[in-house]
Amino acid sequence: MIHFLVRQVRRWRLSLFEKVILANTLMLLGEAQVGFWVTSHNLESAHYLLDTAFIVVATLTTVVINFVLLRLSFRPLFSLLATIRQISTGETQLRAPLDRHVDTEIGELARSFNTMLDRLEHTRQEQTRLILQTQENERRRIALELHDEAGQNLTALLIHNELLRQQLQLLPQQEMHPATRQQLEQGLLHLNQLTQQTLEGVRVLAQQLRPSVLDDLGLAAAFRWLVEDSAQRLQLEVGLTLEGISEEVHALPPLYETTLFRIAQESLTNVARHAQVQKARITLRQTKQHLLLQISDQGCGYDPARAHAGSGVVGMRERASLLQGTLTLRSQPEQGTHIDVCLPLPEQATSPQILEEERSYDPEQSSTNHAYCPGR
Repeated sequence: MIHFLVRQVRRWRLSLFEKVILANTLMLLGEAQVGFWVTSHNLESAHYLLDTAFIVVATLTTVVINFVLLRLSFRPLFSLLATIRQISTGETQLRAPLDRHVDTEIGELARSFNTMLDRLEHTRQEQTRLILQTQENERRRIALELHDEAGQNLTALLIHNELLRQQLQLLPQQEMHPATRQQLEQGLLHLNQLTQQTLEGVRVLAQQLRPSVLDDLGLAAAFRWLVEDSAQRLQLEVGLTLEGISEEVHALPPLYETTLFRIAQESLTNVARHAQVQKARITLRQTKQHLLLQISDQGCGYDPARAHAGSGVVGMRERASLLQGTLTLRSQPEQGTHIDVCLPLPEQATSPQILEEERSYDPEQSSTNHAYCPGR
C-alpha cells in the first residue's frame, strides 16, 4: 500500500513545496482523527498522561516524516553539488545525474545545469578550434613571407657576394696590396658563409612553422618529411609505418591533417627532450571509420600524473578532442611512453559546416591567423 502511494505521488510530479504541504496536511488530518477518537472515548475523566504521550508521538512523527521527505528531496542537490565540485577540479566532461523521480524543480535545475555545461563546452571547443586554425594560418603566412622575402633577399646577397669576389679576382695584382686583397677575399668568403648559414636557418624555420610538403604533397609525404627532419634536427631515428593512408593531396580536410601532423611533431620533440633515447616509432593507420596514430619509444618513461605543463600533452589532447577524438598516454618509469590517438573519420566526426569551411579555406586570403576508440 505504501509503495503504491509513493508511486502515485511520484507520478503526480509534485514540487517540493507541494510535497511538504501534502505530507503535513495528511499528518494533521490523521492526528486530528486519532485525537478525536482518544477524547471521545475518555469523556468521564482526564487522561493527561495519555494526551501528553499522544502529543509527543504526533510531534515526533511529524518531525521524522518531514526529515525523511526533505532528505530524499534534497539528495539530488547533494549529488549535483558533488558533480560541481568535480567539474571545478577540471573534469569538464562530467554531467549532473538525472532521475525522473526527483522533484520537478530540482530535475529542471539539473537539466539546465547540464545544458549550460554542454553549451560552454561547445563554445570552448569552437573558440579553441578557431584559435588553432588562426595559429596555423599565421604560421603559414609567416613561413611564406620567410621563404619569399627573407629567402630571396639572402639569395640575392649570396649572388652579389660571389660577383664581388669574382671582380676582386679580376683586378690586376699591382692595383691592390696583397695583404689588402687577402683580407677582402677572406671577408667576402666569411660573409658568404654567414649568408648561407642564415639562409639555411630561414629555410629550416619556415619548414618548422608550416612544412610546405603538408600543403603541397599531402599527409603521407609530410610524415616522411617529419621522419627525415627528426633525424637531421633532433638526431632521432624514427621508424614509420603507414597503413591505408592515401597519397593524394588533401585526401582529408586540412584540420585533420594538421592535427595528426602536429601531434606527431610534438610527440617526437618530447622524445628527443625527455626520453633519453635515440629511437622512436610512428604508426599511422586508416580504417573504415577511424584514423589511428601511435607514437612510442622505449625511453626512460615517466609518471603521467606528474607530467609537467611544458610537455604539450594537454595541447595534443585538446587538438584530438576538437575532432571528437581521443588521446591516450601510457607511460611508466623505465618502460617507455606510448601515445595512442583515435580520430573518427570526417563523415562521422565533423559537421557539414566545418567541412565546408575547411574545403573553402584559402591561405592567400588570410591575413592572420584514458580513452576508448569505438570500432577499433
